Amino acid sequence: MITGTLKNKINAIWQDFYNENMAQTSDIVNQLTTLMFIKMLDDKQNAIEAQASIIGIKPRQEDLTFKDGDYKNYEIKDGEKILRFQIPYADLRWKNFKNLNSMDLAKRLKDYVYPFIKDVDNKAIGRFPYFATKLSFGFDYKERLLTSVVDKLSDPELDFTNTDLMGDVYEYMCGSGISGQYRTPRHIIDMAVNMMKPKIGEKIIDPAMGTAGFIIESSKYIKDNQKAELLNVEKQKQFNTGMFYGCDNDDNMARIGYMNCLLHGIKGPNISMDSLLENENAKDFLGKFDLVLANPPFSGSLVESATNGKILGITKTKKTELLFVALMSMLLKPGGRCMTIVPDGVLFGSDNGHKNLRIELIDKQRLIGVVSMPNGIFSAPSKKGSASKGAGVKTSFIIFEKTDKGGTDNVWFYDMKNDGFSLDAKRQPIDGSDIPDIIDRFNNLTAETSRTRKEQSFFVPVQEIRDNGYDLTINKYKEIEREVKEYRSSSEILADIKTQRKETDELLEKIAKLI
Repeated sequence: MITGTLKNKINAIWQDFYNENMAQTSDIVNQLTTLMFIKMLDDKQNAIEAQASIIGIKPRQEDLTFKDGDYKNYEIKDGEKILRFQIPYADLRWKNFKNLNSMDLAKRLKDYVYPFIKDVDNKAIGRFPYFATKLSFGFDYKERLLTSVVDKLSDPELDFTNTDLMGDVYEYMCGSGISGQYRTPRHIIDMAVNMMKPKIGEKIIDPAMGTAGFIIESSKYIKDNQKAELLNVEKQKQFNTGMFYGCDNDDNMARIGYMNCLLHGIKGPNISMDSLLENENAKDFLGKFDLVLANPPFSGSLVESATNGKILGITKTKKTELLFVALMSMLLKPGGRCMTIVPDGVLFGSDNGHKNLRIELIDKQRLIGVVSMPNGIFSAPSKKGSASKGAGVKTSFIIFEKTDKGGTDNVWFYDMKNDGFSLDAKRQPIDGSDIPDIIDRFNNLTAETSRTRKEQSFFVPVQEIRDNGYDLTINKYKEIEREVKEYRSSSEILADIKTQRKETDELLEKIAKLI
């Protein structure tokens, strides 16, 4: 988490955008993250060149983004590849254009640097161009703003070779500027990751990734808990290129998530812009994953003709919150596990789409647990202080294992009352978070069998759930212990009334005599 002067510097950049009447948060995020990516390319090359200089060698050209000589950009006209422009690689580097005057800086970025990072033939910048097809230069007639933002991003404290620091900067910036439909609170993501305990070698996917928070926190968990294994060259390669997958059908979000992965040290994340709910887009993903972690969109809808038929075989519905959970089951390999957030309507909805999904999880897979979260979890304020989308929606985590042959015996329920923050729009830190207790209890489920339903967590036999129409609402099974109150008898109360009335009459007589 960033604090102090660095936080103030990022806030100052946001203020620059507001001062120039660019207040649309998605526009700010798109332009700011693009500039951050451009600076990151140069910072990383500076580090490579400095390391090579220490040992007295010249870095290999294939390791560099900005090579010796000229960069050539081509376009296709009438089926022919035509040279569009040619410019020295050195002129595309942040350090060599950051001090240009406003007009020259805007021209350099718009006419040369942006085409460079959007060039699909430019292998030196990874898969960024794949997510940048719709990206456009956003500083026309705002040259003063561009100069100010570039100047602030050039601060030595904003060093993009420090992945831990810049990852936090990036997430703070995205968290401040993107509405809550894209963002799950970090502490909630951390809880899920600590419950699922991802391991090196597992394939992990978030099919509705947003800014890739679940992917990032999974990678951090592995780095913190499996350091020795990551020293192995093959394991490191697997970590960088073969473990982490994410999908988002919004190209801006896919680009933001991709860059977030890079900034957190995942060198080759497998990010896709396909909607895996639609048509046959998921065919290469089915049955391939060990772990799904997600917070899919609530209250969306998808027409039946566009929906993957296999998903409709599980739950015939238009509701995306149901379709995504069915998809997650299909993405898992046998023995794979899933932990996903759902709106509580998924747990008790009575129509066929809702009920068939719960039957799938309980009777055909192995439903492990339900963590009921309080209203207000998604009420984090935006940069301007307004509550995010999704505020007030009652949600839960569901946890299940892919078996394709059932296996649900007892379902574990936990009633979260405190996530460590107030449940109003301000979401101020408070004491008494249940999250450490949730993690501890989930990681020791054998000790949960003796708990009663008057406690915060307990087991419910699967047959009881079936008998209740597959309802997974915690209040359906929780026993509320009410305080027994003893009241006085009616005769005692009546006697008191008579006494008080007699005393009142006597007092009135005394007042009358005095008058």
